[in-house]
Amino acid sequence: LISNYAALLIEYSMIHLLWRLPRFTLVNCRYRALTAMAESNKATRRHARQGSTTSTITAAEISIDVPWGRISGKAWGSPSGRPVLSLHGYLDNAGSFDKLIPLLSPDLYVVAIDWPGHGLSSPRPAGAYYHFINMVADLKYVIDGLGWKNFSFLSHSMGAGVATLFAASLPEYVEKMVALEGLVPFSVDTNDLPMRLGKAIRNLGKFEDKAVKIYSSLDTCVLRLMEGNKDLTRESAEALCVRGTAPVENGYVFSRDLRLKSTSMLYFSHEMSASFVKKVQCPVLVVRAEISLLPEMLGTLVKCLKMSKTVTVPGNHHVHINNAVVVAPVVNDWLLSDV
Repeated sequence: LISNYAALLIEYSMIHLLWRLPRFTLVNCRYRALTAMAESNKATRRHARQGSTTSTITAAEISIDVPWGRISGKAWGSPSGRPVLSLHGYLDNAGSFDKLIPLLSPDLYVVAIDWPGHGLSSPRPAGAYYHFINMVADLKYVIDGLGWKNFSFLSHSMGAGVATLFAASLPEYVEKMVALEGLVPFSVDTNDLPMRLGKAIRNLGKFEDKAVKIYSSLDTCVLRLMEGNKDLTRESAEALCVRGTAPVENGYVFSRDLRLKSTSMLYFSHEMSASFVKKVQCPVLVVRAEISLLPEMLGTLVKCLKMSKTVTVPGNHHVHINNAVVVAPVVNDWLLSDV
């Protein structure tokens, strides 16, 4: 436990030290690092696929300019590999994929982003709010910044919902999808939409000036995250806290934007969600945990997909980080297949 915690502190310090560098320096470091690591990454991943549940592969930090600041992320593999964009769930960050991606094929180039207001990415400007429609636009900034014309999605929960909207709206970009414990954004009954909007408007500004709670240590943050999310193992919570906290004078704070907890002003009805699912043109792998948070209507939505496969794995909603070894083989086979 002590050695794991020491390693956590070292990784935490390196990431936050690196992020103080000017943005052009960081991007240059990224490409030098990717070039140097390409061959060693392949060897490490081969070892991982041969039975190891751990990996020494190192991800490179990336930064993509957007009008309000930057979208941050991590990249594994060589830019010459098959491009895959990984999207995390609500209040998580790119660390959500730290256990899974190193177990995938060296033929993949996987970029995991921090959504705006999450991890190391910039929050939205003052007066702006977080809606899943905006997140679809965020992805266009990301793929333009990466220079991608075609790619696949590896997405979890909320990220899977946004991936579906993007794939339905801009099908020419998306070759395949992996949807881990998710498929559409949270949707509601049509009759509930006015009530939801009214609640959101009444709560406007609730989190604008709210004080951020300070925790005495990084370990305290880890324990608080586990308390709030019973799905997470300690190791998983540590991975999320590396990117999801920041040091302050008297301790540490969770760095995510408090406005993320605001009641959303925009929801889809169930019918609207289904209409987007029907427009997805690419093959979709839906990975569901045995202890799932997915609504029962997911089965109905999956039937709306033109090409899909559903796999159930042992675990809970965060199985992709808690027990990546059971998820990696099905994800790997799907992304490398000719389906």
